[in-house]
Amino acid sequence: MSILPIGAIGSAASSMLGSLGQVGGAAGAAGTAAPAAGAAGTAGAASTIGATDAAGAGGSFVDSLGQAMQSLNGQLNTADASMADFASGGSADIQTVMLDMQEASIGLKVGIAVRDKLLEAYSEIMRLQI
Repeated sequence: MSILPIGAIGSAASSMLGSLGQVGGAAGAAGTAAPAAGAAGTAGAASTIGATDAAGAGGSFVDSLGQAMQSLNGQLNTADASMADFASGGSADIQTVMLDMQEASIGLKVGIAVRDKLLEAYSEIMRLQI
């Protein structure tokens, strides 16, 4: 059994989001460019939730989901970098490392919960009779 680095999990989630945008139709086609932009921000989950207000004003659902995934990827990369810095004897202290790891863990749990709800909604829509 091999252990994936935290950054690899975030990039895998971003690639999954790209395929979700392709499934989404015309609205999803506009949102496929967001995951390809890479992880730019390292904002917390609370700021990601606040970004949904901006998406409701004119952006698509896939765009806001892409921004949330980029934020999660940034959190995972930050936690991975601080853990590697601490392990190599760098300037990172244990409190900062543990805080970054907990933030990334909570963000990943929320991301998995959202994914599960999306899959549940998709399967329910597919069960609808026309």
